[in-house]
Amino acid sequence: MSNSAKIMGRYTLTGTVKLISPLIIRAGVYNDILNDTVDDIVVTYHDGQPFIPGTSLAGVLRQTIQDIDGIKDSKRTLDNVLFGSIDEHKGTQSALQINDIPLENTNISVRDGICIDDVLGVTKDGAKYDFEVIESGAHGTLRIDCIIRECHQNQVDIIKDTLITLANLLKNGISIGARTVNGFGCIACEEISLAHYDFTKPKNVQSWLLNESGTTITFPEEPNVEKNDLIIDMDCYLEDTILIKSIFEAGWDNKSLTLFIPGTSVKGVLRHQCSRILNVLGRGTTMTDKLFGYSNDKTKESHKGRVLVNEVYFDTAYTQEEQHRIRVDRFTGGVMNGALFADHPLRNTKGAKLTFPLHIRIKDCSNSEAGLAMLLVKDLMSGQVTMGANRTIGCGRIKGKSVTIQYNGESYVIDDSGKVTKGQEETLEALVQSLHHFKKDTVSAKEGAHE
Repeated sequence: MSNSAKIMGRYTLTGTVKLISPLIIRAGVYNDILNDTVDDIVVTYHDGQPFIPGTSLAGVLRQTIQDIDGIKDSKRTLDNVLFGSIDEHKGTQSALQINDIPLENTNISVRDGICIDDVLGVTKDGAKYDFEVIESGAHGTLRIDCIIRECHQNQVDIIKDTLITLANLLKNGISIGARTVNGFGCIACEEISLAHYDFTKPKNVQSWLLNESGTTITFPEEPNVEKNDLIIDMDCYLEDTILIKSIFEAGWDNKSLTLFIPGTSVKGVLRHQCSRILNVLGRGTTMTDKLFGYSNDKTKESHKGRVLVNEVYFDTAYTQEEQHRIRVDRFTGGVMNGALFADHPLRNTKGAKLTFPLHIRIKDCSNSEAGLAMLLVKDLMSGQVTMGANRTIGCGRIKGKSVTIQYNGESYVIDDSGKVTKGQEETLEALVQSLHHFKKDTVSAKEGAHE
């Protein structure tokens, strides 16, 4: 009698996972006895060691596999085989065993955030919060086992191909945890290897029992970017200074800290600029909500955005300086007593245009959305976008030096004069025209919606 659960073989996927950007995997504990000073804490073991739960990694890999075009025809059956399914009558056990990833060399820091009123453009009352993040640079050991049973014999080839796809995904980098659209949670796997043990061969069984290497499976490296994704990589520079108050103040006190612009700040500025463009064109803001996501406190509606950005880290060649300021009495026009204070902005080195990278990715981008992105690129390249604090007094203006755009399998390069040096300029202009011809939003921005 055939035993469909009989184990016929095993695949092992191993490597070293490294945090490319800060990671947030919430513990689900808010202001309780574990930590009464931080609103949102990261998940750790009982001894305080942070880790990436296997459940979190399984969820991300499952969703990513479902989104890959080449597997869509058979993804549902394969999805259930690899990750299991819950069904009252035909539930299946997962073929994958994904271990937790304990993280070493970790540095947990606390960041703060605010909620901006969409109409007034100022902070909402009582809307300040803080949260823990695991800073980039931490690393851990990845191990994923795939158990091949007799009932899988007709699917061995597609299971192998999917494991190779997973290996490529992990090697190129995936996003996991919270706030991934704001640049958090990017991890990549180094020294990744895929091995196979065929348990119909006694030597392979012996290798498995003695913890020896199996048959190594080589695979070509493939990029994990979908054709419809729009990728913008821009080299920018500061026209004068920029100030991110809490981060730069900490950097002034501790010179070893790396100064950066948080992904939340970058994305918020880009969202605001896109809203301005759409309002000028009379297109409303529904497209902005679809691109950047929204949540509605009144209706409890929410939608995850498709615009992903990276945090911007500054090179040590940038100089931070102390800038003294005063407060003026609005009635007398004189200086207020005891109102001398100092800011510590970052300034570009005089005589040189030190650049920093700005990365934007729009997943599953339509032509009209790509047209909006082209107008955003134009505003960035012409210095019409500001970031950080003190923007009304000349601080935070950035300007693009060159930009590379990838969309629909084509690549375009635009220099600092606005000239298209690679690709067809007419194609980019056609994308902008798609936005102009796009039907005007029939639904206005959702009341109370914010990122």
